[in-house]
Amino acid sequence: MTRLKKTYNWTVETVSLLASTSLIKVFFFYIYTAQTLKLSNIIGTIVWYFFLLIIFQVLFRGRFFLLYCIVSCVLFIDFLYFQYFGFLPSVKELAHVHQIGGVKSSIIYVMDPLSFLFIVDLFPVGLYLRRKLSKVNETGEKSDRRVQWLAMFLILFMSLLLPFISESLQPYFVFNRYGLFAYHLYDMARLALSKIKTPDLDENVTYSGYINKIAEKGNYFAVAKDRNIILVQLESFQDFLVDFYYNGQEVTPNLNRLISNNSIYFDEIYQQVGAGNTSDAEFVIINSMHCLGQISVYESHDQNSFYSLPALLNSKGFYTVAFHGNKGSFWNREKVYPSLGFDDFVSLEDMENDEIIGFGLSDLSFFRQVVSMTKSLPSPFFAFLVTLTSHNPYDIPGELHEIKLLPEHEGTLFGNYLQSVHYTDKALGVFISDLKRLGLYESSIVAIYGDHSGLYPFNKENRDIMTDLLGRPYDLVQAMNIPLVFHIPGSKLKVVNSIVGGQIDFFPTLLNLIGVVERNGILFGRDLNNSSDGFVSLTHYVPEGSFIDNRRIFIMSSDGILQNSIALDRATGEAIPPFSCLDGYKNSIQQIEASKYLILNDSISQLLGQHTLPSTNQ
Repeated sequence: MTRLKKTYNWTVETVSLLASTSLIKVFFFYIYTAQTLKLSNIIGTIVWYFFLLIIFQVLFRGRFFLLYCIVSCVLFIDFLYFQYFGFLPSVKELAHVHQIGGVKSSIIYVMDPLSFLFIVDLFPVGLYLRRKLSKVNETGEKSDRRVQWLAMFLILFMSLLLPFISESLQPYFVFNRYGLFAYHLYDMARLALSKIKTPDLDENVTYSGYINKIAEKGNYFAVAKDRNIILVQLESFQDFLVDFYYNGQEVTPNLNRLISNNSIYFDEIYQQVGAGNTSDAEFVIINSMHCLGQISVYESHDQNSFYSLPALLNSKGFYTVAFHGNKGSFWNREKVYPSLGFDDFVSLEDMENDEIIGFGLSDLSFFRQVVSMTKSLPSPFFAFLVTLTSHNPYDIPGELHEIKLLPEHEGTLFGNYLQSVHYTDKALGVFISDLKRLGLYESSIVAIYGDHSGLYPFNKENRDIMTDLLGRPYDLVQAMNIPLVFHIPGSKLKVVNSIVGGQIDFFPTLLNLIGVVERNGILFGRDLNNSSDGFVSLTHYVPEGSFIDNRRIFIMSSDGILQNSIALDRATGEAIPPFSCLDGYKNSIQQIEASKYLILNDSISQLLGQHTLPSTNQ
């Protein structure tokens, strides 16, 4: 007896209605997110949607409304993600979904009302189809034909997909060449293939290729010798905050005061974070190598052996400790810090939870507790502090608001941002005062940097406000510019260095300042105080291969076509031929790929073991 199955009696008109509505939503997404709507993009979107229809006809017996719901929900998620990060989510980033509790308020804040246009019609459309479509009995007589359809589809699918599944093709390029559906299918296929494919040996990854080239006795060598090292990572601090006045109010007076005396301040440093954001900033800073982009190193490679700053300092007699006002499990710090060479890690569980703001200890309480703990540390020590309060969406209690906002900025992300960074700056001032009071200030070097941007231009409100305040178009390059300060009490230094660099350059720059010549390290950064040419390889928020040096800005085109890229002369702001930037593009790609290879293959300890050179502490 043939088993009967219930299915809907779809008509061409009904399927066409769902398909056209889905495509309208997709094209609205393209237009609103400022993506270039090319003919290839339009054709690719239509073709890939057609194949999705075939899949649901063959595999799901024509449940086209299910496909409509999936497409609508994916667009809803993509739209929210794009407003926050400026690009589409990857399946790999789902590995970080357990971190959502810490940033859910950020996501809620960027929930543009327009995002609901993608899903608001699902319920009424479902009711309409339920009433309009009739259920019919279907036998299994067509099963053989369905198998044939499935075989044909798989052949077509793989023949179209496989030609552009390669390590050299970035997801950005797939989206901008072939559309949203191709991007998500490619992303899933790329992840599946990465599980079964062994990475090829990168011949450029050699010990001699990336050996540390620190000047032995260059500018400011050993100016901070025999001091404690206090490294402060400021959440979401951008460089425009330095000496920035808003409505007649100095936003970061304590940071400005530190920079103005006994300091070396770098004002052309850029973030190099990936999907791990804050945790990636930590990784790049203390390892002088690039992160993995779509995957957090802290989450995926916590048992690797690294050539890290805390491990090196530990070998030089420093006691190394990290402080963070969130749970130790957040971004897997409690597991990865030992691999990075920290002797100890103090997290929220080890502190008095007397003032919680957002998803962690307030910066004021955090700094005060850290000072009291560092007083008892053996000297010399390396203390790594990660702040929290100025985290997106920057919603701190009203009684802590001290900046008087203009009416048009009340309730905006920008307004909240100013209030929170001003609060963190105030806490930083208390921290410095406490160091002086406890006698730790004069015997320490205090290094400060921002982890990543706080106001990305992907959000139109951010872009418009910042453009108006700064008096020039606010773009991603400006947003990625972060401050880097080395404050050395008693040094009488007052240096502003405008060499271009990145977070990757911190490690070698610090070593020169504390008088350590280390020839064993595989470092991708350079000593900024002793380099004639600046260079920073940008990643994740722009296509890989993008870079900035002292002469040029090069942002690789999102479709992967060189002539469509942005290439500018930094001095004049005028466009230059993109092909004139090929040298920097190759250097940028090589740095990133070599870093990934070393991390993915856990190769650093092996390379170091084969090439041991003497080090000196002069």
